[in-house]
Amino acid sequence: MRDEISVRTIVEKAEATFGGLDTLVYLAGLQRTGEIATFDAASWDAIFDVNARGTFFAAKYAGPAIRRAGGGSIITTSSLAGLRGAAGMVSYAAAKGAVIAFTVALAQELAPHNIRVNSVLPGWIDTPFNNPAIELMGGVEAHAEIVRRIVPLGRQGTPEDVAPIYVFLASEESRYITAKSMMVDGGMAH
Repeated sequence: MRDEISVRTIVEKAEATFGGLDTLVYLAGLQRTGEIATFDAASWDAIFDVNARGTFFAAKYAGPAIRRAGGGSIITTSSLAGLRGAAGMVSYAAAKGAVIAFTVALAQELAPHNIRVNSVLPGWIDTPFNNPAIELMGGVEAHAEIVRRIVPLGRQGTPEDVAPIYVFLASEESRYITAKSMMVDGGMAH
């Protein structure tokens, strides 16, 4: 997702294979942790490349395809960290914050073409993606205690908790929703 030509090729193949494109879900992400004083520029760039730049490439090429189809939906993936930040995750939070701002601006740009643009912001979801953050927090047991304390529903979410929001935002049932950040976080951001 870091290479513009690869992303363009994926979108072109999808449009050709399916006879059109009415939905883009950008779900790629990269997370690395560390204090800012020792965080290296290569890691910073990699995080922005996958999270922010990849979102840009995907929308750049999917947007016109969706427009050719008569409209549809672009769904980006940010994170609760993009709103709240987190110690030791400055680059990830900054990149995901950029995705939120990009989503709002793109929604305004594409609305006249009947294209809705929204972002899903997962909180603590039980996937290996969160392993770097869990280590930063002191390991699995420390993380579980923190989740019980800060998530009103008292647990991490599962992929099955998040998937339905993508399905909804891709469907015509969300036809009057655009430029929104949909949090799936067990009540953390209230």
